Amino acid sequence: MRYFASGLFLLSHGLLVLDHLLIGAALHGIGELFFAPWAIKQKAWDLVFIAFLFAVFDLWGTLKLGFN
Repeated sequence: MRYFASGLFLLSHGLLVLDHLLIGAALHGIGELFFAPWAIKQKAWDLVFIAFLFAVFDLWGTLKLGFN
């Protein structure tokens, strides 16, 4: 899961740089959701908190961009 999430992060950041904000933010949020189970298993609670926080903001931003 962690490697898949890392791949999504690379892809999403590339899309964000290329100004594909909607798809890049959505993929980043999904990547955070794939990253969280690994962080929970490792008991890295700071990473769990950051993953869920960024997932919420990424998905919220995706929905907000989709309606403009």
